[in-house]
Amino acid sequence: MDLNQLIVQYRLRLVLIFGSYGTERFTSDSDLDIAYESEGTLSALEEPQLFFDRIFYFKKDRIDRVNLKKAGPLLAYEIACHARVLYQTDPESFLDFQLKASARYADTQFLREARKQWLNEQLER
Repeated sequence: MDLNQLIVQYRLRLVLIFGSYGTERFTSDSDLDIAYESEGTLSALEEPQLFFDRIFYFKKDRIDRVNLKKAGPLLAYEIACHARVLYQTDPESFLDFQLKASARYADTQFLREARKQWLNEQLER
């Protein structure tokens, strides 16, 4: 199965690679971090099947996957800042994701600050 078949079968609109792959930090023991977004919602059967199909495509059994529709604000923001595009349906797909991820990250900043304050208070006890 090639990447185009994966894109069509799972209706992928965005496929990103992030983490150490393709950087000087990558080693033979490193995993492969892949993020994706589909046009619609993948079924409970399609999600794990996509994972197994990617193992065969990338010929690597250590793959971490992130469904961008389900990613938390911090992870989505990190991916938006550091990922490289493997595929996008149109030139704006990645930019759209980056804008949404940045907005969600900014909108939840107060929660991270409140948590940090609470943790600091707990440590002072």
